[in-house]
Order: sequence, then structure tokens, then C-alpha cells
Amino acid sequence: MLLQALFLRPIRRRPVRFLVTILGVAAGVAAVVATLASSRAAVSALEDGVLELSGRARLEVRAPGGLADFVLGSLRPIAGDALLVPVVEEVALSPTSRAPIRLFGVDALVDGGARDLGQGLAVEFGAAGAPDRFLEFVRGEGAWLGAGLARELGVARGDEFVLDVRARPVSIRVLGVLDEARGTAFARLVLMDIARAQEILGEPGRLDRIEIVPRTGVELADLAARVTELLPRGAVVSEPARRGADARGLVRSLEFNLTALSGISLLVGAVLVATTLATSVVQRARTIALLRSLGASAGQIRGAILLEAGAIGALGGAIGTALGFVGARALLPQMRATVSTVVPASPESPIRFAWDHVGVGIGLGVVVALLAAWLPVLESARTPPIQSLRGEAPARLRPRQRHVALAIAAGFAILTTELVQLPAWRGLPIAALLASVCVLGVLFASLAPAVDALGLLASRMRALPAPIRLACAALAAGRRRAAWAAGAVGVAVTLSISIAAMVHSFRETVVDWSDRSLRSDFTIRPLTSRDGLPVGRLDPAVLDAAAAVVGRGALDPYHAAEASYEREQITVTGADLGLASRRGGPRLIDGSDPGAAIARAKERRGALVNEAFARRFDVDHGSRIRLEVAGFPLERTIEGVFRDYGDSRGTVTIDLEDYATYFPGDAPLQVGVHLPDDADRAATQAELEVALGAQFQLEVLSNASIKQQVLAVFDRTFAITTALQGVSALVAVIAVLSVLYALVAERRADLALLSAIGAARGQLFGVVVGQAAILGLLGAGAGAVAGLVVGVILVSVVNVQSFGWTIDFHQPWQLLYTTIAGVVASCAVAGLLPARATDPERLAGALREE
Repeated sequence: MLLQALFLRPIRRRPVRFLVTILGVAAGVAAVVATLASSRAAVSALEDGVLELSGRARLEVRAPGGLADFVLGSLRPIAGDALLVPVVEEVALSPTSRAPIRLFGVDALVDGGARDLGQGLAVEFGAAGAPDRFLEFVRGEGAWLGAGLARELGVARGDEFVLDVRARPVSIRVLGVLDEARGTAFARLVLMDIARAQEILGEPGRLDRIEIVPRTGVELADLAARVTELLPRGAVVSEPARRGADARGLVRSLEFNLTALSGISLLVGAVLVATTLATSVVQRARTIALLRSLGASAGQIRGAILLEAGAIGALGGAIGTALGFVGARALLPQMRATVSTVVPASPESPIRFAWDHVGVGIGLGVVVALLAAWLPVLESARTPPIQSLRGEAPARLRPRQRHVALAIAAGFAILTTELVQLPAWRGLPIAALLASVCVLGVLFASLAPAVDALGLLASRMRALPAPIRLACAALAAGRRRAAWAAGAVGVAVTLSISIAAMVHSFRETVVDWSDRSLRSDFTIRPLTSRDGLPVGRLDPAVLDAAAAVVGRGALDPYHAAEASYEREQITVTGADLGLASRRGGPRLIDGSDPGAAIARAKERRGALVNEAFARRFDVDHGSRIRLEVAGFPLERTIEGVFRDYGDSRGTVTIDLEDYATYFPGDAPLQVGVHLPDDADRAATQAELEVALGAQFQLEVLSNASIKQQVLAVFDRTFAITTALQGVSALVAVIAVLSVLYALVAERRADLALLSAIGAARGQLFGVVVGQAAILGLLGAGAGAVAGLVVGVILVSVVNVQSFGWTIDFHQPWQLLYTTIAGVVASCAVAGLLPARATDPERLAGALREE
């Protein structure tokens, strides 16, 4: 009888309310699941691709900048215990689809022992003519393509296609198509003979790695120890999974932060559950009072409410999980673009159904709904038996209650200040994100006194229109539910303002950084992928072709390679420091003159490091660092720490002449062109495009175009945050609707009495719409303040702990004002629906009941 009265019958009578609450929870769960699923698809491709391509290899030898082929000979003493498999790997570009493609060079005579390739690849072509095609592969006369790439290019065996490798168009004949069953890592692969790959890359004798396949019965640890003894300085042996873990580590903070932000949407859903159940308790007050009079215990009442909350959470979690997987497919392109800014040319991977995501989704829905049931359980405990129900009247907050609420708000504020001072935990800004949640605690704790004070203030301001005063009084009478509804609006506005502040601050900082860093008149660089990022490097011959047009002195090539510091991977870059000292550069974190620091680095053979490196390894100006570069030690003094937003692992910049001694013949990433002040820039750009376009596939971009592309990549990277803002706003409006319906139902007798004594329907309509607008204004105002605080935490603490970058805080004031106005207007429009209950005929029935 209890469940029938409190749970099943109300659902049958108000199915829309129950369904809307479920959808509110589902929206929050969907945001979390979509972020998790899309980020897992984008990130797991990094790890899965490494393992799929490694095949049976259990160890691999690598070195920053690659390996010389003589290292393969130095490992001959272990050839009896393991198969040694050399590999060359590079990222190329398809000129037709503008998609990054992995170029994979292997020795077919030995590679079959690692990946079932080698002689086994002859099976890919069928029986007829297979030996001939295998010999064509070994002679470098063609390549095998992944099935997905072959479909994308529309080619089959015997066709030719063009691949852009280091800005050179290379025509390749298709010898065959790899089987679909080989895995997603092979789907977009161009597989060719290793010697042919080295020739195309212009790096004969260089290997990316040597994979090691232990023979049966050989202990892996012993084998690794023996390999280490045979390796030259700078080379290391590790498991292939380490390479995937390193790639995932680069995007771990990004994935964590996006998931945490999506969790705020779930918090808005929790507020919706709390307000919905609390208002339903009010609507069933007479039923609860009657059950209490008939002997139902408080525990039984609580059980029925918790059962409803659990049902809402489970159903919302299930629906949200399904919606999350649908949303993940829509978010995946943005997530891939975001990951590509950290790991260029990362492989593609589809969204895969995962049972653990189902468990997370449903579990989150149930837990959040049960926690949110705290408010309605308290509401039910306050409902007296039927005998005293008539005498119940809403009361204002007593001084003690007000003081307790304000003390709780103050406690959250103090906790916030303490948490933001704690360091990151294993590289993740957990304490700082908890501080953001504490800011929301301040918001919720202060809203009940604010609603109460609003009602008191309105009652004393006789100049206010009667509908506004009545609206304020009604909200104060149901202050707990009104405060939670305003809290839902506040959380949505907090999320919107804080994310907008973070993105706007980052964007403005990037604009300033690009203005200071991009000083060349033109930039010559490889073609960009469909994600807007340049792919690969430039052929060194580009420098000679460009020098024939503008002279060698006008060229500023930029190089980068992997290095290690304290056994951690970093990036070492080479630039013309003499030219940079005259042109200036990015800001230094100590505010000193960048030109002077660059000049010192040039004169003293020192180094410049980016902020991420300085924070990661706790070094500063004047510190002495020792790197492992291309198998040699490189010891330099830091002459300056500069701001940079490209490599969160850490970057060490040395002079180009110094760099060339470690990486002779290295291909540049891009080339800056600096012209005299009196040069005709338009004519020079056209001349460069003609001269370079005859041999290469590349871009010659003006400074303004480069800056536009930098901002375009930035905007695409943060496009995913817009969806999170939209979900929170939708759930907040639903919460306001739910509370308004309950408040109208609770005050129907009062509205009926006003109607009976002559109040026009328009006035009553204004009371309800006024309540909606006031809730929106209260929540939006509190959310704007909280959003500014959370924005500062995201910019000044979370971002620094996640990526090691300092960002100047810039608040988008215009967006803040338009957000508040839009929220108030949306809530007022939402109030039109419950305002329909002010129809005189409906109110007359309520008055007769009284």
C-alpha cells in the first residue's frame, strides 16, 4: 500500500514529471559517458596501435633521434636467442583526403617472425604470381596498403597513388591490400621495404627502432639485460607497451580534465533529482500525513522516496549511457583534433561499446540520485500527521539556521583556499578540481539565506509591483526547493562562465604568444591535415630552393628531435638564435627582455627552456642541465625560461649550429622567411610558391595566415566544451520548471483567493512568471560570481598543474552579461508552462476545496 500510494500512483498521475527527471539525470550521465567513450577511442588508438603493429615483439631498442643501422650489427650476439627486426616509421599525408598516413618500412625477410608478414604476405595476393609480387616488394617497386586506406583512395592492386612525404610527392604502386582482420592499426598503413622507405625519407642507414622477438624458452628479463650491455650510449631497451604508455601520458591530463568538467553536468542532474523529489514530497504532503496517521514509520516513508530515487537513477543512467555512446560519435572528431594537438597524426579508432562504461553510467546515475534524495527525505520528515497539517505554515529562517548556513558557506570558502595551494597528485590537478566543487558548495549554502532575505526585502518595498512582491513571498515560503532550483541554474552558469573564462584566457594568451613568437614574413611548412595541423617535415632540399629566391640569410629553419633528461622524454629544438635575438621572441616567465636572453644563449652556447620543462624538472635560469641527445651528452646552462604552448613534455632550445652537430642532415619542421623592410612581400610570396611548387608539396603562408590557422586549431580543440555547457543549461531549465510546478500546486489556494478578490489572470500569470525570472536571476547572479572564481582556479591552478603553462586570466565580460540575460529570459519563458495553472476555472476548484 505504501509503495502504491507514494511511488506507483504518482508516476501514473504525473508521468511527464517522472520522465523529465529521468532525462535530466540521463543528460548528465550522457555527458560523462560521451566524454569517456570518445576520449578512450582517441587515446586507446595510441596504445592499441603500438601493440598491434608490434606483433610478437616483446622488446624494442630505441634512441632519441633514431638509431644508426650499425646498432643492428652490434646485437648479433643475441641473434641465437631472439629475432631482430628493424623498422622505419614516418607520418605522411594523402594529398587527396588530407589525412595523416603511417608509412611503415620493414625487412620482409625477417619481419614475418614478428607480424606474420614477410613471406606470409604472398598469401595476400593469392596463389597466382605471388612470388613475383613478393620480389617486387623486396626490390622496393611498390607497397601494400591497409584496407581502409585503399577504400579511401579508391585504389586496388596494380594502381598507383601519390603520397606526400616530407613535402615531396611520391608515386607508389599498389602491390596488394592487407586483410581487414589484421586490426585497426593496419587499416591506414602503407607497408614497404625498409630500404625503399629510407630512400624516400632521405635517411639511408637510419632506423626508428629495432624490435626483438624472443625465441621459445628465453627469459625476457635476462634478454633485456644482455641487450642493454650491447647498446651504444643513448639507446635504451624497453617493452613496446611503454611507447604506447608514453603517448597516453601526454594526453592523460587532457582526458582527465574533460571528464571532470563533464561531471559538473551530472551535478546539475543531481540537483534536478533533489528538487523534483522534494517538490513531489510537497505535492504528496497530504498522502504522507495520512500514512503517518495510519501508522507508517518515518523509515518506511524514507524507503519509498529512496526507491523512487534509485529507479530514477537507474533508468536515467541506462538512458544516459545509450545517449552517451551516440554523443561520443559526434564528439569523436573534436576529441581526435584535441588529441592531435598533443600527439600529432594520432591514429583513428572508432567508438567501441564497453560494458565498463555501462556500469559507470548506471552506477553514477544511481549514486547521484540516492545522494540527491537527501533533501526530499528531510522534507518528508518535516511533514506532520494529518491532524496538524492544517496548521502548518511556512516560516522564515531563524537566526540560528541562517548562521549555520553562512558558516557552512564560509567553511567551503576556507576549504577552497586550502585546496588550491596543494600540489598535483601524480600529475593530475585533483585538489584544484575539488576546490572548484567547494566553490559550488559555497553557492548552494548561501542560496537559502539569499532566498529568505529576498522575500523579507520584497515585503518591505511597497514600491514594487504586487506580482513581484507575491512572487518573492512564494519563493521564500518554499525556500528550500527554490534555493535548489536556483542552485541548478547557478551550477549551469558556473560551468558556462568558468569554461568561457578558461577558453577566452587561453585564446587571448595564445594571440599574444603568436604575436611575439611568429615574427617571420612567411613560413614554409608541410601541408596540413584535415585537423589543421602540418604533417611531417620538410625535405632539406627545400632550403636550397628557397635560398635561390630570397638568399640563405633570409631563411630561419626550425628543427626538433627527441632527447632525454633524467630518463624522461623531452624535445630539443634548433633555431637561429642570432636572428631570434634581433627579432625578439616569446615572453620570459620572469618578465626580462627575451632578446637579451636569446643573445646570451647564442654567445655562451647556452640553452633556453620552456615553462613546462622548468616546472616538470624544477629548474630555472642559471641551472645546469645535462641531456642525452642522439647518443651523446649535451650539457648547457639555462639562459632563460620562456612561455610556450606547444609541448607539455618540455622543450630545450639551442642554437642551430649547435643542433646540427648532433643531428647532421636533419629535416626541418618549417622554415621562416625574413625579408628586408623595402621588399615586395606579395611578389616574393608568389615567386616562392612558383619555385617551390615545381618540386614540392608545401605551403608558403604569410604571418597573418599562420596566426589565423593557430587560432582555428585552438577553437577546434576546445569545441568539445560547448556541448558540456548546453547539457547543463538544459537540465537547469528543467529544474526550474519542476520547482515552479510544485510551488504553483502548493500555493493554489492562495492564488485562488487572490483571483476571488479581484486579481486579474494577467496578474496571477505575472506572479508565476516572476518567480521563474527571479529564480533565474538569483541563480545566474550567484553562478556568475562562482564562475569567475572557478575560472581563475582553472586558469591559474588546473592548467598549470596539468600542462605546466602560465595563462593570463581574461574574463569575457560581454559573454557574462549576455549569459545572465539569456538565463533569466529562458527561465521566464519556461515559467509560461506552469503559469497556465492560473486559469480561473482551475483556481475556483481549489478555492472550493479550501
